[in-house]
Amino acid sequence: MPCIVSRRGDAMHRPVSASDRQSKSIGNLIEVAKAKMFRKVMVLSASAGAGHVTAANALEGALRESGIAHEVVNLDVLKKVSPFMRSMYSKQYINLVNRAPHLLGAIYDATDHAKKFDGRRMTFDVANALPMLRYLTNERPDVVVSTHFLASELAAFATRRRRLNAYLATVITDFDAHAFWLSDPVDHYFAAMEDTARQLQHLGVNSDDISVTGIPISIKFAGAPSKSEARKQLGLREDLPVVLISAGGFGVGPVIETVESAMLCRTRFQTVVLCGKNEKLRAQLQGMQVITPSYFRDFHAVGHTDSMQVYMAAADLMIGKSGGLTSSECLASGLPMLIVNPIPGQEERNANHLLEHGAAASGNIRTLTYKLDKVISSPHQLKEMSDAATAMGHANSAREIVKRLQELASNEHRQSLSQ
Repeated sequence: MPCIVSRRGDAMHRPVSASDRQSKSIGNLIEVAKAKMFRKVMVLSASAGAGHVTAANALEGALRESGIAHEVVNLDVLKKVSPFMRSMYSKQYINLVNRAPHLLGAIYDATDHAKKFDGRRMTFDVANALPMLRYLTNERPDVVVSTHFLASELAAFATRRRRLNAYLATVITDFDAHAFWLSDPVDHYFAAMEDTARQLQHLGVNSDDISVTGIPISIKFAGAPSKSEARKQLGLREDLPVVLISAGGFGVGPVIETVESAMLCRTRFQTVVLCGKNEKLRAQLQGMQVITPSYFRDFHAVGHTDSMQVYMAAADLMIGKSGGLTSSECLASGLPMLIVNPIPGQEERNANHLLEHGAAASGNIRTLTYKLDKVISSPHQLKEMSDAATAMGHANSAREIVKRLQELASNEHRQSLSQ
């Protein structure tokens, strides 16, 4: 088993020379040590799916609220890499999700081995991300927090080459820790749940370098309205259950089939479809509603929204895939999930955790009508699933990460000053 020790430990400790210390602003470091304030905190993500960027946005909000940094930079690293790499991580990923999900799952499983593919992957990533590496060198942040493994890898590479001297933290945005999340060095990992932390330890991460905080979601979820108030805000009825159907941030997946299956249920409920950024999907659903209004009664198709916490507060059940961010938002809202056709790989593993804890049920398009009727018509089952979701939830996850980060990185700065 590989051994990964943080820079505080002996195996990865990097002595700070006189020239290294002189290259920093001693005045800034003294200010940081006294006031627990950082000159610059950089949050890095990658728009390979919507979740990583959503997590980064949540951390940015919590950082700005906390006031611990004079400057907060939130950057999608794919904006500073080659066009080929950008396409591979974003467009090609979405294409695989839609056209060959089982191939994606096979790749995910085959690469889940610490260090096995590091050399080839690192060579490719560095060659295509030179602008991003130069950016890190020039910006000189005090703290770098990464919500995607590519961002974490690039920050670690810059540190090994002594182009970056910052506290490095990685936030795992799934319930399962894939080996790609490991980078060398990383000072601290933030894990979704205890199971995630145990997996990181099995991969060689020291337990002292892991905090279980949940996946960061918007601080708005900590102040979400009651179910009754949320329905009033959204114009939804209070006498019928509300079922959300999520297409994900990019509006991908078999949404039309899911909606059609839901409309066949015997139990009457209100349906709200969250179409994300897919305006074509939204228009298609609205067109179907106009053509067959009796079939699509109590039906609403919603585009991209910044009020997800309100929709989830209003709902009784979420139908969708088990992405890390959507699942975490549901858990924080005490909202049960009916997981349909999760993407092989990380979403299937996420689903296993949710099912194990009783916060979700699962099905496929063929059985969706039956499963949905069974769950939505049983207040007792919905209550049990909601309680299980609430027990797993971390509504203040972003704030918890920022608070812990302040403690850890401030201590690191004090140690560097004493050397």
